[in-house]
Parts: sequence; C-alpha cells; structure tokens
Amino acid sequence: MSEIINGGCLCSEVEYSVKNDFIFLLFCHCEQCRNISGSAHASNLFSATDSLKWLRGGDLVKLFRHPNRDFTKAFCGNCGSGLPYASLSGNLVIVPAGSLHSEPRFQKAAKVFHTERTNWTPSDIEFEEFEHFPSYFTD
Repeated sequence: MSEIINGGCLCSEVEYSVKNDFIFLLFCHCEQCRNISGSAHASNLFSATDSLKWLRGGDLVKLFRHPNRDFTKAFCGNCGSGLPYASLSGNLVIVPAGSLHSEPRFQKAAKVFHTERTNWTPSDIEFEEFEHFPSYFTD
C-alpha cells in the first residue's frame, strides 16, 4: 500500500492528497516554465497514478493551457499557488513539488530543456540532462 501525502496552496483554501509514488522529479528550464514560475526552473513531480483527490477548495483551481504548446499550469484562483493537474492524455498527474507538505519519493530526477536555461541558473547540482523530455513523456 502506497503512502498518501497532502499538499495545497499558500492561502490554505485548496488542499489535495496524492500517492507518494512519483516516477520523475523534473527541473524544467524552458522559457514557459521560467515565466510561469518566476524562477530559473519549474520543479514538477510526475506520477502515473490516478490518486489525486481534492480535499477542499477544488472549485478554486484554475487552469491555463498554452494555445501553441503542450503546456498547462494549474493554480489557486485565490493566491495563485501552483497546484497539481492531470495531463491532457490523462496518463500522468503533474504535481508542483513545492506544493507538497511532505517530502516526495521519486524514482529519478532530471533536468529538461537544459539548453534553454539562463546564465544565472545554478548548475552545481548534477542530474541527468536531456535536450527535451525523455521519450517516456512523448509516447
């Protein structure tokens, strides 16, 4: 039986639970992730599970889907904090790592779109690097 962990938004109006059983922790350096996160990269966990459950405030969750690229951002309509969402295919749940209240367990960590990183991106931590998403995410 997998452990269930909780997460939520900054204003505490939205809370969710999910299985603590993630395939990847990806640090994405693409321009869209930098823009939407306001940071050097987005830190997202990917799971093949359908265990995402909204415990409260699910009606406050808003989605932005980029019109020209396979890119989605879920966020609290109150405070703007990043929140989990299901991929368009429905095969994956994407969880912003910073929205969790506990430490996640993941099988592998990697940097993606690393060639799009900024000059000010810290690079002292070594992870496997890919030009684009690994084939697992494009199949």
